[in-house]
Amino acid sequence: MRAVKAPSSDQLAMRLVDEAGRILSAEGAGALTLRRLAQSVGISTMPVYTLFGDKQGLIAAMYREGYRRLGAALRAAAEGTDDPLEALVDLGHTYRATALANPHLYDLMFGRPVASFQPDSDTIEIADSAYRPLVEATQRCLDAGQLSGGDAERIAFHLWSVSHGMVSLELAGHVHGDAAHAYEEALVLSAAPFLVLAPART
Repeated sequence: MRAVKAPSSDQLAMRLVDEAGRILSAEGAGALTLRRLAQSVGISTMPVYTLFGDKQGLIAAMYREGYRRLGAALRAAAEGTDDPLEALVDLGHTYRATALANPHLYDLMFGRPVASFQPDSDTIEIADSAYRPLVEATQRCLDAGQLSGGDAERIAFHLWSVSHGMVSLELAGHVHGDAAHAYEEALVLSAAPFLVLAPART
């Protein structure tokens, strides 16, 4: 009989992070304990304490992992095409797709479901770095003459605000009908004030 290979510590950590996110999302911060998490995945508490130390360590790991996934997805999307404006649109769609794939981490990333959690400087740096692909993609559009209207940071923040708002409404069940179409429309409208229209052909 072939032995089943034990998961690596990284694999176990990701499994625990996802399960902890599901507990937090479904039952709230009070239900999330290291003992409850260990029972939920069928292991002893020792590996959980070894990996995270305590509940605050677990929450920090969940927070970092959510932003790590988002940042990795956005960086991949930004590199998927040579056209700056197309890359910017792809970033918008990737933001939504990543949020919908990780709803159990999204609220922790952008809300306060655990009031006692305060990210440290290293954790904040990971979160901030996930946002950089959007700023860089916006700057490429400005450099290419596809967008105008000022500073890349300001425009990127405007675009992100609309995208984030739509995703948050969708996750909360407040978008009715075709959510993908509503999101697409919001992306277009958010970029409209900054788009540089190509001259009409004669």
